[in-house]
Amino acid sequence: MNVKLVESIKQLILSLPSEERIWLKAQLTMEENVLEQRTVDLNIFSGVLQLQDDPLNFQRQIRDEWT
Repeated sequence: MNVKLVESIKQLILSLPSEERIWLKAQLTMEENVLEQRTVDLNIFSGVLQLQDDPLNFQRQIRDEWT
């Protein structure tokens, strides 16, 4: 990221009143928690799907159905 942009953002945040800085920090923290909750461990599905065809051929066949 551009160093000047980062410094500008930092100065902008520091110029905010204390309450607004606290609010902004809470919003950013809340967004991080939401992103962490969206993470799904896909390893639980490992080996569940058994294909008779080659996986790449199956993928091409499915994609061809879209068009």
